[in-house]
Amino acid sequence: MSEDKLTPFHQGQVFRDEFTADRELIEAFADFSQDFNPVHVDAEVARDYGYSKPFAHGAILSAVLSRIIGMKVPGPGAVWMKQNMEWLKPVYLGDQIEVEVTIARYSRGAGIFELEIITQNQKKEIVMEGSAKVKQGQKLSGKSENKTAGRRVALVTGGSRGIGASVAKTLGKAGIDVALIYHQSKDASSAVIKEIKTNEKAKAIAVQADLTDAEQTKSMLAEVSEQLGAPDIVIHAATPPLSFKNITELTREDFQDYLNVYLMAAHDLVQHTSPSMSKNHFGRYVFLGTSALFHPAKKMAAYTTAKYALLGYMRSLAFELGSSGITSNMISPSMAVTDLTEEVPARLKEMEAAKSSLRRLVTPEDIAETCSFLVSDAGAYLNGVNMPLTGGPV
Repeated sequence: MSEDKLTPFHQGQVFRDEFTADRELIEAFADFSQDFNPVHVDAEVARDYGYSKPFAHGAILSAVLSRIIGMKVPGPGAVWMKQNMEWLKPVYLGDQIEVEVTIARYSRGAGIFELEIITQNQKKEIVMEGSAKVKQGQKLSGKSENKTAGRRVALVTGGSRGIGASVAKTLGKAGIDVALIYHQSKDASSAVIKEIKTNEKAKAIAVQADLTDAEQTKSMLAEVSEQLGAPDIVIHAATPPLSFKNITELTREDFQDYLNVYLMAAHDLVQHTSPSMSKNHFGRYVFLGTSALFHPAKKMAAYTTAKYALLGYMRSLAFELGSSGITSNMISPSMAVTDLTEEVPARLKEMEAAKSSLRRLVTPEDIAETCSFLVSDAGAYLNGVNMPLTGGPV
């Protein structure tokens, strides 16, 4: 049970509903219940039994109470578990009735409410009183509520070149507004933004930030929110330059360089973007992983270790934020031809392609399309998944 679902309610809160016991209501209820007891529908018979005029079925009061439970407290999906009612006076034809329900106690964790009920007529005479226990329903199937069904805003880190640039362009083509975050490649990021804007489907901006600096990240997010709105999609594809060292040669700083960009920057982004996602009950986080998570590569221990840290963070994020409508996933591609792998010899790229049953390297466009799926409504039920984009082997 998500705590968010229960926070609007509190002990002592009062809910009310009213109705008039007119002839149409009484006759309609008799038709529905097949209870044609003449004291409800025949004035002469009612007098014969000692009543001045016909009186309403007692179950009508319970029906109005049921309406309050199903529509107000706890609302849709509510289950009526128990009731203890005492009818003190008849509800006569023409009476105006008010049903008042007070939350006496509730268990936030279990979603169970204990309610006190008082029903009065227009003379302020109590006609029925008692108590009820109800359980708040929890949606177990169907599409998640989405309170941001209009424009969506995607923030793409490392978006000026390679995989990040391809992701930014693909999301822009899908009509998603894009904030492209770059560190140094201003000209490259401008070119990406220009291409996105030619589609005339989405807005696009480029914002400079050093993601290893928490204050710069905060300022960057403020600028994005001001220009496009709060991001509800975050693609974290930024990376420092690759450094190839034997594991015994690595220093603490080598590990920290990767951790600062992959893990610490990711956490800064989540801290500042998740509150608005939770409020809107919609959010998507996609982190760029690596096929080295499945098969470690030589001289890449610091890189792989930091990606493992990001993987653990992603799965924890998925577990903790999933109930708020926020999904968190990772895409782990094999080697792609980008600026990042420029120094990798062609022979090694050929060997990498040979490992795939498709006999080719993954492309930035392959990764971008997978990313586009994960952030779409079609990918709404994928959460905490590390997707291997390796052309076959994992």
